[in-house]
Amino acid sequence: MHKVGIVTVWAGILMSVLGLIFGAIDLVEYGEPSIWMAMIPAGFALLLLGTVVTQFSGK
Repeated sequence: MHKVGIVTVWAGILMSVLGLIFGAIDLVEYGEPSIWMAMIPAGFALLLLGTVVTQFSGK
């Protein structure tokens, strides 16, 4: 479970960063938020889930 938590943390970081970058580009270019902005809270939730799983599992 520890490795699953680590992978989930990295997936959450990746989703949040990609959502911030591409969401900001779409917001500036088109003036309206896109689906990329929805990845930010989903990535944060994955980051939180991965942190909890990592902390509660033994190595």
